[in-house]
Amino acid sequence: MQESGVRMFLTQQRYHAKMKSEHRCFKKFINSLNSVLAQQSYGYHIQKFMRFCVAAKYITHEEAFEELLEFDSEKITDVLEDFVESLQEVNYKNVSTALSAPELFFTMNRKIWHNKMVRKGIKQLDIIRGGSLPITDEEIEQVYINCNRPRDRFLISLLGCTGIRPGAIVDPVMKFKHLTPVEDCYGLSVYDESKDGYWAILTPEASRDLERYKQSRIKNGETLTGESPLLGTESSRWHPTYDYLTLRTLTATLERRIKGHVKRVKVGNDYDKAIVYMFRKRFNTKLKLKNEVNSDVAELCMGHKLVGAQHTYTKPTLLEVYAAIKPAFEDLTINSNTRKSIALELE
Repeated sequence: MQESGVRMFLTQQRYHAKMKSEHRCFKKFINSLNSVLAQQSYGYHIQKFMRFCVAAKYITHEEAFEELLEFDSEKITDVLEDFVESLQEVNYKNVSTALSAPELFFTMNRKIWHNKMVRKGIKQLDIIRGGSLPITDEEIEQVYINCNRPRDRFLISLLGCTGIRPGAIVDPVMKFKHLTPVEDCYGLSVYDESKDGYWAILTPEASRDLERYKQSRIKNGETLTGESPLLGTESSRWHPTYDYLTLRTLTATLERRIKGHVKRVKVGNDYDKAIVYMFRKRFNTKLKLKNEVNSDVAELCMGHKLVGAQHTYTKPTLLEVYAAIKPAFEDLTINSNTRKSIALELE
């Protein structure tokens, strides 16, 4: 699984390099994206769009970016409307996401079209979407206690107590330097040195799991520094290209760990509990139901932007985030016995 992910990443990198060297318009498009993950996603979807344009005979070949820029606003609108319709005909679920790539391409190359008209053509399906449910307390505990590897147990703890998006683990790669001790916990700088960065808090339970995982790596001969990845690649005869946990390995690990412990029901092409986001939904629910947790801090810990001027002026420190989240520690704790102990201490 990991090897496949590496190949796909390298293929995308080669494609980007080739297109940037040969097509200035593509270079303007891809360089407007700051993160590697965004470039991968948009690069994938612009290729999908170009293949559609060839099949629909709008352009002569899949690298004919300049031909697209010869179209006037009416023609661009027609192309984008047809692209949306083609995706919906095959029930492609992320129409809006796929459309964002050609929209950005035309925007960065100063082209104008009837954007609202195109976007209005995206049908809102009257169905229950997949990935809407959180993992339950009972399910996450079963996954947690059945993890026999320190890394996997810490991974479940990390997702359970922070609700981070999967991309936060690799973009940039989470490292030990992103941790800051605070009482019996750790603060974790998510999206470090980014305008979207924020503080997440590792609960005492997750902090203990981190220490156990850290000691297991040292015992296995690894020298850990601030630059070492927080979630490393375990020793393997395959000699992995990356020393950190990639998104594909993350997904594969979770799929293996939840098997037999989490009840997931198919909803269309998806499941009612998304492989990573079910942890995020549990985290969000716990914070929102805890009246003692400040609602703005809860939003910030989800990586959400606050409304209006609050986003500019509400900038809590690590200690302030810790104090605000601490009342939710009991609810966020995975092990039920530990949860009971916390409840007794609070009585």
